[in-house]
Amino acid sequence: MTDFLATTTTTDLTNTIKTFYDRVLLEVLDPKLIYYQFGEKRPVAKGEGTSVRWNQVAKFDLGRILTQGQAGTISAGRNLSTTAVSAIIEQYGDWVGISDVVDYASMVDVGKAAVERLAEQAALTLDRVTANAIVFNVSASGRMNHNRFKTSTEMTDYWGMISTISAGIQTVSSTNVLAVSDIKDAVFELRRLGVKPYDGRDYIGILPTEVASDIAGDSTFVSFHQYVERGVDALYNGEIGKIYGCRIVEAPTGPATRGSNAGGTASSIAYGSIVMGKGFYGVTEWMGGLQTYYKSGAEKSDILNQFTAYGWKASYTAKVLNPSCGVIMWTGSRDTTAAYAESAGSGLRREDPSSY
Repeated sequence: MTDFLATTTTTDLTNTIKTFYDRVLLEVLDPKLIYYQFGEKRPVAKGEGTSVRWNQVAKFDLGRILTQGQAGTISAGRNLSTTAVSAIIEQYGDWVGISDVVDYASMVDVGKAAVERLAEQAALTLDRVTANAIVFNVSASGRMNHNRFKTSTEMTDYWGMISTISAGIQTVSSTNVLAVSDIKDAVFELRRLGVKPYDGRDYIGILPTEVASDIAGDSTFVSFHQYVERGVDALYNGEIGKIYGCRIVEAPTGPATRGSNAGGTASSIAYGSIVMGKGFYGVTEWMGGLQTYYKSGAEKSDILNQFTAYGWKASYTAKVLNPSCGVIMWTGSRDTTAAYAESAGSGLRREDPSSY
């Protein structure tokens, strides 16, 4: 009887390497997803087409006065109804190729470095898609976003899409910065409408980095260090503080746009900050829609195996589910340079990847 030593094949090594790089990608991707974490999740179901659907249950009116001794009938009761909201799933992704010479000569793990950069790219891409879906919300039922524009005299209300509110954008200047009182007003507006807090206790405020810098300088701003017990990991990605029952999260991917009157200056850059409750928008689960790729080995297109390729692909979409559950506040900021440079094209800083 002949004993055979166990042999590790190239397939085994490839699977091990891919598992390692998958873990690296997830470790980098997870903490950088800001908007995604607050969306109502729906899986990307295989074999069910290229769209995803959310069902919103309609609210009941107040209860009725009952008549003693008179039984209620089923037919006279309330009807449980839902409103369907759907969105088309798109695919996003990218890849990088590394030559065998670079891989051999480099003093660092170039594969790991490439995957880390791809993970950051994936997070920024998916969050940009989500932010744009919120700002550019198009509702088949005619329900539009609740927008507010801060001017030198007031915070003006407007229900509509970003494509129809250019006049409001133009009234915003760098001096009209977001204040703690503005967030308080948005929170109480959501309460008045009966919007449930996101986590049962607090609402969520997602602020572009420039706006977060302004609000953090307010004397009434409460830093997260003051309300989170030491050693308790209960913070959201990007969370920086809390105001009037609204947990504030900083988003580098936050939308910024400039009005047509900006001219050659950055004075009219308007930043979109969101204060929201439960059920404002939905997203597809990237855990089910994200795929990673590690390709190595000789093949017809690379006979001598001179390149190794790393990549990611996500089937993803986002959609506003109930516009009444969120308020988008357009304000200025003391920091305008970066946003102005990025908005030089169509006017919106964070353009969707499909328009590259």
